[in-house]
Amino acid sequence: MRWSIYQLLTFSLIVLFMWFLEYINQNGTNPHSSGEWTAVNSTYMTFITVSLAITLFYLIFLFEAKKDNSLLDRSLWKVMPTICIVAGIVSVILFLIGGIFGPIMEWVEQWRSLLYVFMIYFLFLIFLFIFSIEHKNNRFKQRNEKTVHIAFIWTIVLFIVLYFLF
Repeated sequence: MRWSIYQLLTFSLIVLFMWFLEYINQNGTNPHSSGEWTAVNSTYMTFITVSLAITLFYLIFLFEAKKDNSLLDRSLWKVMPTICIVAGIVSVILFLIGGIFGPIMEWVEQWRSLLYVFMIYFLFLIFLFIFSIEHKNNRFKQRNEKTVHIAFIWTIVLFIVLYFLF
């Protein structure tokens, strides 16, 4: 039960962190560049924001791995990489269609927090995909906690590489 409480507290930290980013943006404490529409204008702050969100996902998964009857022991993880790929492709297509032809941009202008929901969703999907591949490859070879640690490291390395490439 205590691991579930820790997971709930970690999820609350994600919500609090996204609220804090919105607060910074609304109060003008962050200087705006022309044409920028994110709450985080600095590339370093963007990297720190992404890293913090991934770290909080890592904690949620780590707390789940410490439970006795963990969701990480279910057979669903055999097909989870495929589910993540399909969900990711469908999500990107719907996001692009909604942004170009649909009302997503109008919604984001009205409810700016929707931008953070999209960001958290896509970051979670990336972390889930990397974790599911690692979990599927090493299901009986290592403990779930070690799989969570390895997935966290690979996800951070991916974003470090992307950060320096772009």
